[in-house]
Formats: sequence, C-alpha cells, structure tokens
Amino acid sequence: MAPASLGGRRDPDLLLWPLASLALPLLPLLVLLLSALEGPRRLVMVVPEGQRVLSAPFALQDGWLGSPRLALTAEIPPNSSVALDVALLDASGGTVLDLTKDGWRASGVWAEGGESGTWQEDDAGLALALRPGRSGRFQLAVEVQDLLDQAGQPLPSPVLVRGSVRNHSVDAPLLLFTAVLSLAVVQVLLLACYGVSRGRWVQRSQEASAAIRCGAGGPGLVRLGVVARWELPHDDPPLGPPPGPAALELRVSDAQGRPLLQHREMVAVAHRSNDGDHWLSVRHSLHLRPPERGSYRFRVALPEAFRLDGDAWEIEWLELTVEDGRMTAWPVSVLPLAGVVDGRGDGR
Repeated sequence: MAPASLGGRRDPDLLLWPLASLALPLLPLLVLLLSALEGPRRLVMVVPEGQRVLSAPFALQDGWLGSPRLALTAEIPPNSSVALDVALLDASGGTVLDLTKDGWRASGVWAEGGESGTWQEDDAGLALALRPGRSGRFQLAVEVQDLLDQAGQPLPSPVLVRGSVRNHSVDAPLLLFTAVLSLAVVQVLLLACYGVSRGRWVQRSQEASAAIRCGAGGPGLVRLGVVARWELPHDDPPLGPPPGPAALELRVSDAQGRPLLQHREMVAVAHRSNDGDHWLSVRHSLHLRPPERGSYRFRVALPEAFRLDGDAWEIEWLELTVEDGRMTAWPVSVLPLAGVVDGRGDGR
C-alpha cells in the first residue's frame, strides 16, 4: 500500500460553538472599559458659613451602562469639623434629594522608639450612586452649617467643596470578579469539549516502536500522541549539534491484520538539557478518522539511535497515546484510512 500523503485532508466536523464562550469573560471587561472612557465632570464651590451655594448645572443620564455617581469632598483646616447640607435640585429648582454630611479632619505628631512623624486622618467626603429616573439637568446646593475647631469654636474661613459627576459609574471590583469567575467557567467548558475523549490508551516501550490495539471510530477523531527520548550512554555533554528531523512511521491495520494506512513523515528532534543531563526528544501528534467503529492496531516507529559527530544517542523510551473521540476547534490535518473494517471488537 502506498504511503499516505503528508498533508492529508481537513476535518470537516469541527466543534466551533464552545469558542463563543470565550467572549463571556470579555463582557464585564468591556463594560468596565466603556465606563472608564467617560471623563468626570468637575465641580468647585466656595461655601461661606450660613450661605447656600449652587453648583454649575450638570447632566444626569439614566441608561443601561452603570449609574450616575456624585462625589463631594470638603477641604477643611486640620483638627476641625464641619456639617454640610447637600441638596440635589432638578432643572426647575425642586429638591430631588436632601442629605447631611458631618465631616472632620484630625492631625498630630507621633513618637515611638526614638522615631517620630506626623499623622493625618479625615472623613470629609461623600459619594452617592443613584438612578435619576429620567435624564435631565441638575444642580447641587451646598450649605455649611457648622465649621468648628478642635475646641468647638467657630472658624470664620469659607469651605472649599470639590465635586465630580460621572454618568456611567460601575462597580469595578465586582466586574473583575465576574470576569475571573466567567473565565474559570469557560475553561471548564472548553476542557469538557476538547480535552475529554471517549477512550484513552497509553503504551510505553523501551524500544523505538510501540503498538496499541483498541476499539476506535465514531464521532470525533482518533488522536495519536508520540513522545520519545534518546540519551547518551555516558554523562559527558554532547560533542556536536543535535541531529536533523527524524523519520516517523505509522502503520494502521484492522481487526484481521489487513493494513489500512502506511504513513511516513519527518518530525523535528529537539535537544534538551537540565542540571548537566542531555537528551533528545520528539513530541508529535497525528489525527485519523476510521471508516467505522471497529478494532484497530496503531503502530509507530522512530530511529533506534542517532550517530553524529561522535555522539551515539540511543533510545531511552517511546510512548504512544491513542485517544478516541477527540473534538477540535481548529482545522487539523487528518490522515485517511482506506478500506472497510470487517472485524469488530476491542481486543488487543
């Protein structure tokens, strides 16, 4: 029987729909990105005690992406406290929301073990996420009720209030957690679709060939994994470069021993080293589609040894893995099997 062509044919039955799940972790990240693209609207108000000051008008939008967020911070002297009355007004001047904020700022000096420094703490800001119900123009009305020093005495200086308005604020930690959780779910799905086979057989041989007889065929492909290792008979480092590509031979026969495929191709040989050990290795995969369910024998062979520039690499082991019913997300080269299998069974 003539060897099969190296290219083979493309598998027409690809399992593509699980790949759509890769977009799932990207959705919360996309929402986070869209929210970050929106710059905040800045507000600045100088508020004397006992006077009500209005901010510049700003727009609040009600939509599907996040929610409007208002943030205010009062800049007050050290070791002081303040009471702020804040109101959200609509375009007609009506009060939509009214609240009070008690803020403070404390500072001091610390000393311990011959070292010293200063410390400062404050709580003079407020943040509010809300749904306005409908989009429109709004204003903030801020009034300072009390600005007191550490002794409880009034301070005459006005209060500088800085604010920001964002229409599409989102909960970033929650979105990141959702993205990570979605990625874990997607990995489980992809493993279940592409990493699980109907049957799996492994044969390790101390020679340069290995064979497995098993039942195979049906939906999906048969994947052959070939891993081999060659070592030097001594512990000295190799004298020359690694060899070139090696010839990999594959033979497939049916339950009655009739040959269905003889395939030969060149595979790359890699040189590996670790902690003074040197070895050659081959890792290669082949895909086949049996004509029908039946008993097949798969045999692979590689060179027993490589002799190059005084180096005598000898086979240490060869491992053959047969996986039946493997699905793939990408087009792979599939070797054709000729003929029809008459014998059935799962004998080795």
